[in-house]
Amino acid sequence: MGIFGKANKRTVKNGATVIAHGTCIIGGITTEGSVHIDGKFEGVILEADLISIGKTGEVIGDIKANNLIVSGLLDGKIDCNQVQILSEGKVIGNMKYNELIIEEDGKFEGQGIRKGSNLTSKYDEVENKINNIILSPAQQIKHESNNS
Repeated sequence: MGIFGKANKRTVKNGATVIAHGTCIIGGITTEGSVHIDGKFEGVILEADLISIGKTGEVIGDIKANNLIVSGLLDGKIDCNQVQILSEGKVIGNMKYNELIIEEDGKFEGQGIRKGSNLTSKYDEVENKINNIILSPAQQIKHESNNS
């Protein structure tokens, strides 16, 4: 997908912010347009329609946007409607999303939570049952040895 593949009227109207390869910026960006990063950015990006991180791009910080496309590295907190981690992309951190796409060889390490999800895990209930089964014989042996 191209850098501005998901452009809409709002993005075109507000233009694009580009952080070129070899450039390092520390700070914050607030834009209703697009942000493309081939360099390094440390900080916060808010309200963007589209954030794309190129293969040489590296972002460490917080991201809040409509769409996020990662071909480089993103380490931080993410709150986006659609997140795409492309084949060479790496995402580390916590992510809230509506739609998540991870291509083959794309990497995600962290915690992801789908916004508005009504799915609930029953794993804790099962884990407690398993622990009770496993611990019961050990507790019985301990109890028997105390009574002897």
